[in-house]
Amino acid sequence: MQQWEVSGLELRNPAAAPDYRSGILAINSSGGVLRHIQITDMTISQISGYSGGWYSRNAGVGIQTDHTTPVSTFDDIVIAGNTFDRVDRIAIAVTPDRDGEGTGLTTGVKIRNNVIRYSGGDDILVVKGQGALIEGNDAAYGGTKSNWACPPSGQYCNGASASIWMAGSLDTVVQGNSSVCHVNESDGQAFDVDWGNRNTLIQYNYSRNNRGGFILIMPPINVSGEPMSRVPSDGTVIRYNISEDDTRTDPCPVQPRSNGPRDVIHFAGSVPNRAGSASAQPDIYNNTIYIPQNRGTYVIGSRSGVNTNGSFLFRNNLVVNYGTGGYVNTTGSTYANNLLYGTAHSTAPTAGTITEDPQLTGPLPTGATGMAGIEAFRPVASSPAARAGVTIANNGGRDLFGTTLPTAAPGIGAFEATLPNPIQNSGFDSGSLGAWATSGSGTTSSVSSVSPARGTHAVQTGAANSGVQQTVSGLVPGATYRLTATLRVQTADEQIALGVKNYGGTEAYAKTTSSVNTPIALTFTMGASSTAATVYCYKNSGTGAGYCDAFSLVRVTAPTNLVANAGFETGVLTPWAATGSNASATSVSASGASSGSFGLVTGASSSGAQQTVGGLAPSTTYVLTGWLRAAAGESIALGVKGAGAAEAFRSVSGATYSPASIAFTTGSASTTATIYCYKNSGSSTGACDELTLTKLG
Repeated sequence: MQQWEVSGLELRNPAAAPDYRSGILAINSSGGVLRHIQITDMTISQISGYSGGWYSRNAGVGIQTDHTTPVSTFDDIVIAGNTFDRVDRIAIAVTPDRDGEGTGLTTGVKIRNNVIRYSGGDDILVVKGQGALIEGNDAAYGGTKSNWACPPSGQYCNGASASIWMAGSLDTVVQGNSSVCHVNESDGQAFDVDWGNRNTLIQYNYSRNNRGGFILIMPPINVSGEPMSRVPSDGTVIRYNISEDDTRTDPCPVQPRSNGPRDVIHFAGSVPNRAGSASAQPDIYNNTIYIPQNRGTYVIGSRSGVNTNGSFLFRNNLVVNYGTGGYVNTTGSTYANNLLYGTAHSTAPTAGTITEDPQLTGPLPTGATGMAGIEAFRPVASSPAARAGVTIANNGGRDLFGTTLPTAAPGIGAFEATLPNPIQNSGFDSGSLGAWATSGSGTTSSVSSVSPARGTHAVQTGAANSGVQQTVSGLVPGATYRLTATLRVQTADEQIALGVKNYGGTEAYAKTTSSVNTPIALTFTMGASSTAATVYCYKNSGTGAGYCDAFSLVRVTAPTNLVANAGFETGVLTPWAATGSNASATSVSASGASSGSFGLVTGASSSGAQQTVGGLAPSTTYVLTGWLRAAAGESIALGVKGAGAAEAFRSVSGATYSPASIAFTTGSASTTATIYCYKNSGSSTGACDELTLTKLG
């Protein structure tokens, strides 16, 4: 079969019981090269194959090379712009008819811009390929069946699956793909560099809520009759990708029946290092990884345990990790110029590491399907990730968003360029106030070189009634903006504020009492006819100076927040209701604010507040987020109940505000949910602020 083009058809192959079934199956047993098969603009669904069976014989599109003498192979395979839905096992497979030597390398494979949903096993696989391009595909909700649907006894069965992977292949490029909610229990990663590969490039991809993590990197294994399987893969480069909340499947419409390893980057044993190779170590650089609170997910892990053999390179990566997982221990690995923010872990690398807030645009988590959510991971102009990376040769020349990379001093993470900053002289590194004006009746603020957060200078306020402000013009009426800056006070426990006014809404501000440089952020929405806003830094009282630096103002896309009085800025509890046997201790107070002017304050125990939110869609996933604090040694919970599903909550411990998030799915007939903040026990009050409830996806 060659010189075939198939387009514009709808194919289904359903049955009550699985069997060897495909949508399209092309087989080469000619003993030579067959050329040009193009499959485009197809809709292929309900293929009732064996979800644990051999790939090409249970596929939406299977391109199969048989073992023949002389050797058979294909050239020029294009599979593009198709839609696959509920295909068992796999949407697209370009493979031999079985394991073992005896087939050539398929060349000219291009798998592009396909939409894939609910595959029983894998989504895309190339085995024995050379120069394959897997690009722009959108895969979600796969891996539900491969552990549970084998062919008859004695025939090939592999219950493990990953979304997009390759084996025994050379020079494979995997770029611009999205993989969401692959839930296979054995593997379950978005991407897999399996056995016997050379020069695999994984770049510009987005991965979210995949059970096994972002990527699996296999060690040599012993596949019968496959000598390449026993040779470590080399030349593996993983760069400019985003991993969001991988290993957690709660937000997904499908769920695993059990759970295996939970690592963003997972080595299935030792790290593959091919002896004598100039590129023996997997090279992992300029990726962005986001792990929310209450996760045990490791950033880098191994099935071997906390220690494994082999080494890798890990450079210029931006990791926001609010969970408790860390990094596998190896000998000879190189860590350089990474930004690791969030919960400190004893196994995290320290050499050349930045631990400051990366100041991502947000809001996070995005809950996006496809590439729609990646903008939230772009750092703002004042981010410490900017220009803080190490120069890496042959880096592809662009970042995830297509921005040209500099020849020196690149950024950290998947985005090189930060968003434009309309605030002039935002870091005071001119050595003067410039566009800033002093404010207040106290000691006049001035530019200082004492411990700036960035660059060479910061602004120093007086001890009381002193600050600076700048009117920023050219803003968009009705648009939402995020203002950030890094603030500190000379005398601990005194306050300094970052604020915005004259924007067509109520003046808003956020405060810190820290004596070390602390990033502060607040979000505001411009009035319907307003095009300017006044941003400021101000110290109201005290005996020591204040310091402000690294201002940034960026426009953000704010999803609809279904919570009323979400930040308690009305100054009253309504429409929240106090709860618990100590409900009378619940109040709205300035002392509860994590940003703005007010927040919710609970009693020390048996005290909280709840709100019933209506207008939800049945069988739909939502994300609840909030900022909470308790006291040292105590905890406070953010939760949801009455949504037609089991009650769920997340606890935050300690006296510092920390984020919490919960994803839940409404019942099939549920249109309401009750959200709450509650402190069950202890001797000190708790606080909650800035709650959001948004639809996922």
